[in-house]
Amino acid sequence: MPTNTPASTPPVALPARRERNDAQRAADRELFADLQADGFRGPRFDLLQDRFWHYGWTVLRSWMREGVIIERCREHRIFFPAPYTEVEEMKRRADVRDDIAIECLGNAMPAFMEGDFSPLRDWNPDGGRNLTSYFMHFALWFFRDAYRVWAAGHRRRLREILGPDRRIWAYDAVDDFWDLVPAPGPEFQTVLQETLSIILAEASMEERAVCEAMRTGATQEEIAQRLGTTRKSVERRLSRVRVRAKKLAAAGVIVTPSVSSAVAR
Repeated sequence: MPTNTPASTPPVALPARRERNDAQRAADRELFADLQADGFRGPRFDLLQDRFWHYGWTVLRSWMREGVIIERCREHRIFFPAPYTEVEEMKRRADVRDDIAIECLGNAMPAFMEGDFSPLRDWNPDGGRNLTSYFMHFALWFFRDAYRVWAAGHRRRLREILGPDRRIWAYDAVDDFWDLVPAPGPEFQTVLQETLSIILAEASMEERAVCEAMRTGATQEEIAQRLGTTRKSVERRLSRVRVRAKKLAAAGVIVTPSVSSAVAR
């Protein structure tokens, strides 16, 4: 009687990888001796610089696209806060990945390779890392700085959208849409503002920016263009806020005033 036992895969991947790593370290050891003899300049030095740039460009953008770049930094004991919404931006947008990678490598390369006391000269041929891995460990510190530069601009744009003048708008949990609500008096304005504050209490900056742009009467397409994102991303963020508002309304936490029109798509 046939069995359903899956066939085992011969454990050849790890030894093969180990052999490749050993071969690469041996080649790097020989190259490093040549670089020392050349005084860390000349054609071999230039080729190594190209190798670092290509490797860093490929790996950094891949890690950002896969959403694992922050995890890789932490594995190297490089810690910094990164909201999940900004990690999503790096995963989704090729232009963001390119900008951050260029900023990172543009600063990491000269710092790593140039000068009499450059980290390149301190590489240990008998250590556990080959030259490219050694460079990437160093470059991740510059990724942290490049990410902070991008994030500062990204957050500034969101704050410009949010603005200091927070006019009143409300969510109708019964009919499931948002719109401006005429405020007949200060007391009603206070209720609506409190409702909005409760709904957005745990919202991300991106969700707040979408909602603030929406209250101006902008369509989802216009909001996407203003925030440098896609309409689908705007829809996802609105959906998260709607779900939160529905739960708060069902629990009796917020007031749900009636409104007359939905945000145009």
